[in-house]
Parts: sequence; structure tokens; C-alpha cells
Amino acid sequence: MIYEYAIEPALAVAWAKHRNEFEYYYEKFGLGQPKIMSEFPKFKNWRKQFRQAAAGAQDFEVQRITALFNLLIERRIYRDGFSYDGTVTWLENAEKENGRCPFHTILSAENPRKHKGILTPEAIKTSVLWKTEEQDYCARMSLDMAKLVSPMLSNCFELYFIDPHFGPENFRHRRPLEAFLNEMAVNRCGKPFPNCIEIHTSNKADSVFFKDTCQEKLPKLVPSGYRVRLKRWVERPSGEKFHQRFILSDIGGVEVDPGLNDGKEGESFKVMLLKRKMFEKHWQYFIIAPAFDLAETPLEIRKA
Repeated sequence: MIYEYAIEPALAVAWAKHRNEFEYYYEKFGLGQPKIMSEFPKFKNWRKQFRQAAAGAQDFEVQRITALFNLLIERRIYRDGFSYDGTVTWLENAEKENGRCPFHTILSAENPRKHKGILTPEAIKTSVLWKTEEQDYCARMSLDMAKLVSPMLSNCFELYFIDPHFGPENFRHRRPLEAFLNEMAVNRCGKPFPNCIEIHTSNKADSVFFKDTCQEKLPKLVPSGYRVRLKRWVERPSGEKFHQRFILSDIGGVEVDPGLNDGKEGESFKVMLLKRKMFEKHWQYFIIAPAFDLAETPLEIRKA
């Protein structure tokens, strides 16, 4: 649902220099889109190569170059543990890194070694690696649910499960949570440990019961080295209603229906990518400046 693209700096500059290409690619990347740029190499190095490629651009091209640069770097998928050899090309480094931990695809001006994971300008728009879904569905079974959102889980650095009906006492809530966390943990090749994992829910359950049940049931679901924080919210009088269910992350989010619990055979789990305006609204309401009041001090769970 949200995929990692390694983008050659010089290719991004070439897009921006041509109005039609700029308009096309500007709509394909960034927050609210299923395509996010990989931070490869580290940002300082990528920016340096981008600026070198943009040197000498005409005045009328600079505005587009700047706009595309700002869009691509706004939200990035972080990598660690790789080495970058400054004596060889960006593409050679990307091919090496792809062998260690694959990108969804590499976008480059050239593909001299005919690498299957590389798309050049003439092949990008027709490739199956370029076509990405913004909404999808699967069986409402925990493993299927986790696989459906696996690209977002494995690529994000911060993750927030938003469901007012989450109940740690229920298998139907614990099974998907375990599947989501496991999917995140086992597919993080080349990605740093997540900085933040949170579950946001309502305060409908008794506080002592909720805390005791979380401490009893959840530690065994948490991967080694991970921490999960739980926050319970109280609606404000004449304020926002806590009703919808989401999975939010630092690289984007999805609305889920009917919820984050699994169901019976024959039922479906549906996800819809949140476009920029709606993502920013929910990110603001839950993460930046909450539209609800905390019911109590957040609870942190670690591996048993």
C-alpha cells in the first residue's frame, strides 16, 4: 500500500526540467501517495548529488526543481546498516544495496547491467512495479490483514493503530495485533528499529481491568526489543467523535473497515489510502495536537 522507491538524484532533476514530466511525477510521490522515496544514500549525500545535477539549470526550471525536491524529501523511508562507495555511481551502489535488502524498485536514467529491479524512463509508466493500489481488501483473517498492509508496516519508522473498540481481553483483537507486529519485525531488512508503536483506543473499559489485561495478555505478542504504548482517549463535549479506525505512520496511513479485529470466514477487511488532506487531519487529531483528552497515563508494554 505504501512502497519504497530508490530514486537516482539526476533522474529526479531531469523530471523537474520538463514540465509534463514534472507534473506527472509530482502527483505520484509524497504524503498521501503509495510511492515514497527511500533515503538512499543518507539525506546529506542524496541532496548533494541532487544539487550537483541541478547546477546550471535555467531560471524557469529552478522553481520546479525546488518543488519536486521538497516533495520527495518531505517524508522518506529510512535505511541503516548499508555502506556507500563514493568512488562508484549512485546506480552501482543502489544495485549493491538492493542485493542486501531489496527496494520495491530502483528508478534510474540507465540500466547498463539489465537489472530486473531497475526501471528506466521509457519503462516506468507501464511496469507492474509502478502500478500501486490505493485501496484493497482481503479476508478478515489476521495473517491476511497483516500481509495486505505489509509494505507500510515494514517501511515505516512510527506506527499508530487507531481503534476505539480495541479490547486486549479479546482474541479477535490480539490475533491481528500480533500479526501486524510480527509482519513489521520480520520484514525490516535494512530498516531501523521502529521509533514508536502506539495503540489508541477509547476509555469504555474499566481502567484497572484494561491495565491488568494488557499487562497479562500483550507482552507475549510484542517482538523482542519492541515497545508498544497504549493511549485511551476521552471525547470532549461538543468535540470530535472517536469512531473511525486507522493505521497511521510517518510515511502515510490507511483507513480500515470494519475494524482492526479479525472476523469470521467470508468477511472482508478493507483498506483505503488516506490522501494528504485527510491524513494530515487525523495525524493532527491523534499525534500532533490531540482532539481528545487522555483518560489516564499511557501504558507501555514490552516483550515478556
